[in-house]
Amino acid sequence: SESQGFGEVNQLGGVFVNGRPLPNTIRLKIVELSRMGVRPCDISRQLRVSHGCVSKILSRFHETGSILPGTIGGSKPRVTTPKVVSYIKELKNKEPGIFAWEIRDKLLHDGVCDKFNVPSVSSIRYVVHISQQTKVTLQK
Repeated sequence: SESQGFGEVNQLGGVFVNGRPLPNTIRLKIVELSRMGVRPCDISRQLRVSHGCVSKILSRFHETGSILPGTIGGSKPRVTTPKVVSYIKELKNKEPGIFAWEIRDKLLHDGVCDKFNVPSVSSIRYVVHISQQTKVTLQK
């Protein structure tokens, strides 16, 4: 196989660079074909992109509306803004037995956050943990 120093050839004869995102032109074509009713397995064969890759791009598109690849590494932007933190504390004070996932659902339901900026369950647990620690410190 003649590779000009870039990429490998997958089982379908398509060229890819391992660990690098698929070019946006191909991502867009995947979404366009899907919208035309072409099945993922047929898109995979037609564009010579693995079925797993097609599925991943389509599910990300359905979830976020974006064809762009996810960022690799880097730090995520802070979603626990002061407004969100105070809302979490408020909910926890009102209902001490509330679970982090319930808080997350309420943040979405009450319009405090949307699906793009709602904090993860572990971030919510962390906020609750820190606020309970400061409460204990204040009570001493």
